Amino acid sequence: MEERADHSDDFEKGIYFDILKEELPMKSYVSRGDTRDEIDIVGPHQNADRAIERAIRFTLKDNRTRFQPVLGSAGLGKTHLFWVLKDQEDEVGHQGYLAVYVPSPPAPVRVPLHFHACLVDEAGDDIFEKAVDMLITRFGGVKGSTHEQMDFSYAMDRLLGEYPGISADVVTVLLRYRLDPDLKHLARRWLFGNSLSEEEIEKLGVRTILEEDDVTLATLRLLAEGYNKPILLFVDEMEGPYNTHGEEGERHFLEVIKRLYNECKNMVIVASCLTEIWDRIYNIADAPMRSRMEVPANLRPFTKEDVVEFVKKTMEDYWQQQNVVAPPDPIFPFTEDDLDEVFVESQGVPREAIKRLIPKLDSIVYDRAPVEPEPQPDYVIKLTSTTVLGAIMAGLQEASREIGAEVRLVVEADDSSSASSAVLEVTKDSSKTKLCIDVPNVRDWDRSGGVAAYYSAKRVKDQLDAGGAQMGIIAIPEATGGAKFQAHVDEMGDAIEVLRMDKDGATALVELSHGKDLKPELRTLLTSIIERLIE
Repeated sequence: MEERADHSDDFEKGIYFDILKEELPMKSYVSRGDTRDEIDIVGPHQNADRAIERAIRFTLKDNRTRFQPVLGSAGLGKTHLFWVLKDQEDEVGHQGYLAVYVPSPPAPVRVPLHFHACLVDEAGDDIFEKAVDMLITRFGGVKGSTHEQMDFSYAMDRLLGEYPGISADVVTVLLRYRLDPDLKHLARRWLFGNSLSEEEIEKLGVRTILEEDDVTLATLRLLAEGYNKPILLFVDEMEGPYNTHGEEGERHFLEVIKRLYNECKNMVIVASCLTEIWDRIYNIADAPMRSRMEVPANLRPFTKEDVVEFVKKTMEDYWQQQNVVAPPDPIFPFTEDDLDEVFVESQGVPREAIKRLIPKLDSIVYDRAPVEPEPQPDYVIKLTSTTVLGAIMAGLQEASREIGAEVRLVVEADDSSSASSAVLEVTKDSSKTKLCIDVPNVRDWDRSGGVAAYYSAKRVKDQLDAGGAQMGIIAIPEATGGAKFQAHVDEMGDAIEVLRMDKDGATALVELSHGKDLKPELRTLLTSIIERLIE
């Protein structure tokens, strides 16, 4: 029980107000996937907790992947639910699970790479180590075996028959990661999706890199199979592709989710979605996809008691951090009337309630009129090829509207297995042309794109040569070079536009997907590309 000051009429409020004036609690009213939420009110997400725990327990028993939708209106705590699940990782079963935050992909292109980047960033080297142990025990080896106890070639000979085709490259890299000390660092870079040169790929003895969906899915399949606990992929705002690219965009995204469900074991995919959009998303899904969905779990709004409990927990935590005995009134400096007003005005929406508590507290402490809090971003910027592609598309759509043109994503019916480049159809009046966009799988935009940039240029050139598009755009790290890459670019001539940028430039570009304005120079460039296409 927390120690509290006496309930006396001469309670020295002034001391507590002085402390509050030094630093106020309640600074943020939005949840973000990269910033942990410290205060949790259980009631609004109890239904989701039970549904997700049930899915995890079933996956612990049979190792099958499950898909659990979670529905809620804006501000009801869908992103906050991730931090609830993160804090409970060790509380389900004797193994627990690993919770991974996956920001909504703005474009339904290169989605497996987006999932892979989120997974390896969260799990780190541990997931590679466990995958290698799984492979070694397949033929009777001992977990933890190193190059001193086991030969790389010996292990490969015993595994190639079981993992043919694309999976063979993934197995090769995983075994080199453990059993080949000279190439461990290269294998690690391959597994993390870092850029490699042709010479480095040749040293590893593989033919592929993490670019095509098939290779990435094979990697995800092995990593998930080898992990010792279920992997919970928390897909935030799964309606993102629908909002940006309509039904076709969402349909393609759902096809990728279906492949994850069908091809990977040991996963629980939790997908949050706006309640108002869910029926449209559900109707877009085909019958097999619908059959794989668990019954959606719903978040509920705050009750008045929840608002009071949130304030109590927040202030209790605050006084503990200040290392002072808490005031006798657990909601001090608020009053019951203050919280009644906040509850009514917010209509029980948690984000709106907290957003109103912040200026209310400021007004009480400083004895001044409430001031509306500054807007706070609720998105996470993750520089994957998917997010950069989505940002370029968003920029092109904005630029096209200014000149009376329309840009839409073209999704081929059979491209869910190896999707790479994005193809956009640009329309104005009776003119219709196609534009191909590609972004290499790059983790560090302050380094060269390596061979990934070459493959990116090659994919665009293949589209142009096949007549699938009349012009192309490639976004690459500023430091990218290489004779083969440049040769492809030179061969495409005026039909290709290369966007070079560093990490700051790529980050600024991705912010376009979240409502930021186009920079004048980029607006001019994208507008000129649209105009050239519709001439």
